Amino acid sequence: MALNKRNKAEIKLNKKHQGKEFANEFRFVGKVAPVRKKDEVTDSWNDVPFYEEGETFTGNPKRTLQFNIETANRNELKVELRGFTKKEVWVYSSTHKKSSPVAWADRFDKSKYPDETYHLIQQEFDQAEEVGNWIEADMWVDVQGEYEFDEFTNDEGKTFKIVRRKINRIYPLKNGEVQLKGLTKDTQMRVYDSQTGGRLLGQAKAKEDGVAYVKVGWLNPEGGKLYICKVDGENEGQRIEQEYTSTTVETERMTVLNNIDSEIYVEDKASKTGKKKPITYVRNFRSEDFVEINEFTMQLGIKSTYQDEETKDTKVNGVYLSYGKERSMPMDVELITYYQEAEEGKTALADAFSRLNRLDFLVVEGIDNNRAEYTMVEVGEKEEDDNPFEDVGEKTANYEQVAAGTKKGLEILRYLSGTYVKELLSEDDIELPKVEESAPQNDDPFENTSISDDDLPF
Repeated sequence: MALNKRNKAEIKLNKKHQGKEFANEFRFVGKVAPVRKKDEVTDSWNDVPFYEEGETFTGNPKRTLQFNIETANRNELKVELRGFTKKEVWVYSSTHKKSSPVAWADRFDKSKYPDETYHLIQQEFDQAEEVGNWIEADMWVDVQGEYEFDEFTNDEGKTFKIVRRKINRIYPLKNGEVQLKGLTKDTQMRVYDSQTGGRLLGQAKAKEDGVAYVKVGWLNPEGGKLYICKVDGENEGQRIEQEYTSTTVETERMTVLNNIDSEIYVEDKASKTGKKKPITYVRNFRSEDFVEINEFTMQLGIKSTYQDEETKDTKVNGVYLSYGKERSMPMDVELITYYQEAEEGKTALADAFSRLNRLDFLVVEGIDNNRAEYTMVEVGEKEEDDNPFEDVGEKTANYEQVAAGTKKGLEILRYLSGTYVKELLSEDDIELPKVEESAPQNDDPFENTSISDDDLPF
């Protein structure tokens, strides 16, 4: 569930059972790569298709979109979208401020809508197919979505915590620009990737100088073809084919630039209204101008915290309240705050989190890590009986890069000011009722006594 943009601390209450339902969101900008899966038979790693169709255990059609997005050098995060068929969908009218149900099979038939002001709320089932038709490796995209938390218990009784990064919206970065000259001011122009149908790559109106500057993307970095048309009201004119290269193509009426820096919008932290501002995004992890866009915001309840005595890093055992039919479902989520020295007179963030108490609530912001980390190790001399350089002083140390592990998990970087509420939650909110198992009766006086881990003296 998405956060309220005006008040990120506002908690939704379920209309049926009045349970609290938390919200979160993430945003990743980066390069697309396939998910890799190990073949249990051959023991080799294979690329998983970006888009697949299949069936559920009950035989219903399902569609799956999944890929890794590299947000910085060696930080790959798996994102996914799973869609299933339904009995009905909802269409919405901004004119009437109303929603109306439509049968699944009729979702694209506008004659079945209440009137022409209604539009279909896009379904995950259709969105997965749509994106699957154009997503490709090495493309740069902007992905926005939310985390879903779950648990899985295997046959041996071992429980695993699962975190899914669900895609809500995805936009290819615009890495090109089409400049169309000799137009009348406000003439609308569009650019597509095919002669008919296809995907809209960008659109713009001509400015005072008679030029329409159309930002387009994603363009093939090596070159290809574009299809350009003029828009008159609701009608599009004939699409004109134009080839482009890896750099610049210029004609009398048109200039096409490829492989230019992208422009993206980010939240202006100085704005109190959540206003966005444009920044230049450099698609090169090794550039000194590269800025990683990898962020999440999450409403969070506290179960416990633990601060390491040596590193002073604080582990946060949180709880996230998800939708449930009969009650809100508490899902465990683990986060960490790495210790950093604070300014004089200020408290380190890791120290502040270590002082949180069970049932507290707050909104946190952070970064999602799955980073392969490396270190440089000096290469020593090989043990050779006749090595003439073993004891010389005039030599330079030689180093090699070796894997040092992987930095994983949700890292808290900031607390959203004004969102901390002490003991906002209850034990009923964060714990599911224990299922009582039938047992033979006995005379044990402690039979009905419940002792939690917090009550134990050790």
